[in-house]
Amino acid sequence: MRWRLAAAVVTLLVLAGVWQRRAGRLEVETAGVRRGAFEEILAEQGRTRARWHLDLTAPVSGEWAPTTLEVGDTVPAGEALGVITAPAADPATQSQLTAQLGAAEATLAAARATEGAARTAAVEAKRTADRAARLGVAGGVAEADLERVQAESEARQRDLEAASARTAAAAYARDAVKALLPGGGAPITVRAPMTGVILRIDEEHGRVLPAGAPLLMLGAVGAPEVVVDILSRDAERVPRDAALTVISGADTIAGRVRRVEPTARTVRSALGVEEQRVQVIGVLDSLRGARVGHDFAITARIVLSRREEATIVPTGALVRDGTAWSVFIVDAKGRARRTPVTLVARGTDESAIEGLAAGAVVVLYPPEALTDGSAVRR
Repeated sequence: MRWRLAAAVVTLLVLAGVWQRRAGRLEVETAGVRRGAFEEILAEQGRTRARWHLDLTAPVSGEWAPTTLEVGDTVPAGEALGVITAPAADPATQSQLTAQLGAAEATLAAARATEGAARTAAVEAKRTADRAARLGVAGGVAEADLERVQAESEARQRDLEAASARTAAAAYARDAVKALLPGGGAPITVRAPMTGVILRIDEEHGRVLPAGAPLLMLGAVGAPEVVVDILSRDAERVPRDAALTVISGADTIAGRVRRVEPTARTVRSALGVEEQRVQVIGVLDSLRGARVGHDFAITARIVLSRREEATIVPTGALVRDGTAWSVFIVDAKGRARRTPVTLVARGTDESAIEGLAAGAVVVLYPPEALTDGSAVRR
């Protein structure tokens, strides 16, 4: 009995000592340091848009009679979208129409010149891409260079499509003015200047409209492009053809950066702070069944840089130390040791650093009460 009592007393004393030590320790959340590939990611909100789109407006004042087409319908170039019946013009209006016809003719000539230049550039870019493809088969061109010239050829082809659409639109505008000169009152058929999808219908019902009233928006067929607003100080860090990931609902789609706009604009944030923002234009590799259309809200993750062998630590473990950075490491005795580190690249969830070994345990979101040498428990 005496031995049992002695053992019980010793056990209670040991448990009391353990409890006292644990009660004096600060409870923290920890994570491990690892080695691996690190991607510096810039995540921003954005939207999708058709690669090429046109806002069609009423060429003249008159009574608008739309067709039965609906949003989402695909229409070929030249398809009738509706008819406007203009009232007869008086002599003064006839003089104005004559002047408008001259302006329309000049606009059409300029559009044809732009289309010719775009066609020449597209043919030259296609010839360069074909030559690079032949050299690539023989191993004479790097894969990155081959992808770049192919992307340039695709861009020039899209420029040609847009220029052709603008020429067609200018021709329709010229014809609309010309149709009024013989006496007026003639119905004017508004036609699709290019093959595309109806993205928006502004006037679904027939009524009298003024000249220039919006009728509908026509967009290019195919995968939309991505428009992301980023801070101007981040724009110079976005490399050409940088990989990006687009998240829209449950869909995750891969793509790449096609262009970073050279001009910033002032945008007021939700907190009322004025920021300089730059638009980044991206293209999607393939929709692969994803339901993404025009003007969808998305989240874009742009890869700014990639390091194959990096020391990676959760960003929540980093602590500002003046102009430097540090972390709290938990040693074998359960004490937090403040350790300086060099920040190589910072990300939203993880960061690349130097100065720690893989396998070290760091404190996440260190509380204010935590100091160098504090006893902690996980």
